[in-house]
Amino acid sequence: MMIPHIGQAHTSIIIPSAGRTRTRQKTPMLKHCLESLSSLNPAPREIVVVIGDEYEGEPADYLSKMPIRVVHRGPGPFDFSRAVNTGVLISVSQQVLILNDDTEAEGTIWLQQMADHLQDPNVGAVGALLTYPNAHIQHIGIEFEQGQPIHLCRGKSPNEVPMVTASEPINVGAATGACLLMRKNDFLAVGGMSPEFPVSYGDVDLCLRLRRCGFRVVVDPKVQLTHHESSSRPPIIEDWEKERFTRRWSSNFEQLLKNPSTAPRAKPADLLDPSHEEIMRLRDQNIALAVQLEGLRSHIASLRWSLTEQENTLREWKDRVSERDTRIAERDTRIAERDNLLAEKNRQLEARLSNRIRRKLNSR
Repeated sequence: MMIPHIGQAHTSIIIPSAGRTRTRQKTPMLKHCLESLSSLNPAPREIVVVIGDEYEGEPADYLSKMPIRVVHRGPGPFDFSRAVNTGVLISVSQQVLILNDDTEAEGTIWLQQMADHLQDPNVGAVGALLTYPNAHIQHIGIEFEQGQPIHLCRGKSPNEVPMVTASEPINVGAATGACLLMRKNDFLAVGGMSPEFPVSYGDVDLCLRLRRCGFRVVVDPKVQLTHHESSSRPPIIEDWEKERFTRRWSSNFEQLLKNPSTAPRAKPADLLDPSHEEIMRLRDQNIALAVQLEGLRSHIASLRWSLTEQENTLREWKDRVSERDTRIAERDTRIAERDNLLAEKNRQLEARLSNRIRRKLNSR
C-alpha cells in the first residue's frame, strides 16, 4: 500500500549552521549550500536555517531572495541535534530534509527523487550518495562493526563500487544526517534527535530508533551531493558520545541488525528515555502553538470577513453620501437659479417703480 505522494515543493529543508567558511575561502559554506538549493524546481516549501551564538556573519545579507527563515536554537555551544529539533518543530511541511551547510547539490529534482521513496510506508528515512570534492565516496550508507558505525566504501572511487549504479535504493543500517529525508510525523514519533548526542551519533541513533519501529533506512545512489565533510565544524568525535551510543544500543544491537523485520516493533513511547524530555516538551509546546495558530487563523479569517462587511457597508454609505451630495448640489443650483430670477424680477420692478415716480414728478 502506497501513501499519498509529497514532493519537493512540500518539503522543509533544515540546515544547522555556524556560518563558517572553508579553509582559504571567504564565502560562508552556508551561502554555497543555499546557492546550490536555488536550482531546485519546484522550490521547496521553505528552508529553515538554525543558528546559535557561535554563528559568524549575518545570514540576512544573502538570504533575502529565497523562502528562508532563520531561527536561533538557544544558548550554548554548537549542538547539531538541538538545532535539527528546533528546525523540525517550527517547520510547516509534512516532510523534512536534514541537510549540512557544507553540502552542495546539482540539479533541479534530486529532492523529488528522494521523496519518491517515502511513498513506501515501510521506508522511514532516505539518504543520498555523498562525495568528497575529489568525487570519491564519503557516504553511501552506514553499517556496523563491533557495535560502531562505519561509512561504506569511504574514500573509494564510485567506479570501484557496484552499488553506485544500483537501480533501486540500497537498504542500509543507517544514513548520515548530512542529507537525510524523513516524514515529520515519524521524526516526532520516535522523539527526534537525542540531546544525548549533541554533535556525533545523533543521526545514527535516530535511524536505529526508526528501524526498531520496523522502518527501513535506504540510500538512493542516483542522488549525489558534494560534502565538504566537517568544513563547517571541527571533525571531533568525543569518547563520551561513543560510550553513550554503545550503552544505548549494545543490548539489542545484534537482533536489530541481523533481522530488522523480527525486531520488536516498539511503540513510539517505548523509544523515549529521559534524555528526550526536551524534545517531548518542545513537541507538546509545538502542538499547543499549532492549536493556537489555528485559532488565530480562524480569528483572522473572521476579522477579514468582518472587515469585508464593514468595507461593503462603508462603500454603500459613501455611495449614499455621494448621491446626497449630488442632490444637494442640484438643489443648490436650482436655488441659485431661482435667486437669480428673483433678483432679476426685483431689478425690473425697481426700474418700473422708478419710471412711474419720475413720470409723476414730471407731470406736476
